[in-house]
Amino acid sequence: MDGNEFKSRFLPFTKLIYKISFAITRDKEDAEDVVQEVFEKLWKSRDSLTSVLNVESYIVTIARNKALDRYRSKAKRNILPLADVNEVYQDEVIDSNIEQRETLVTVEKLICTLPDSQQMVIRLRHFGDLSIFQIAETMQLTQENVRQLLSRGRRTIKEKLEKIYEN
Repeated sequence: MDGNEFKSRFLPFTKLIYKISFAITRDKEDAEDVVQEVFEKLWKSRDSLTSVLNVESYIVTIARNKALDRYRSKAKRNILPLADVNEVYQDEVIDSNIEQRETLVTVEKLICTLPDSQQMVIRLRHFGDLSIFQIAETMQLTQENVRQLLSRGRRTIKEKLEKIYEN
């Protein structure tokens, strides 16, 4: 496979790789690094990629694994900052609305308290903007499992938010 064929076949997945990576790592630079690592891996194995039946699924799996590796590596070193709320919600946050920003920070903190699988599903769905099908492929779960994890995570966050705002 030459460079032009590689570009035309794999570059359209750049945005998807970034979304998955950012949803998992919660860090812009880490997500960009993961994108580079994925393309490096694809380039190195480009000659054997002709036998891959579902290219998107293959790329999503690589992206997920690389992003999880990076996330776990940082977790071991205890350097997991909360995502910059302005970046995550860049179109949704109104700078003049301090109360809304505080709520978003609270939600981010609450997401961090969820079990890993619920966190991942919520991040991929809401921050990565992936479909249920794409999340199921990425996490190697059934679509029903993804829906359940999403529902449980949302319900937990809602209950915790209600407790916070009751006080």
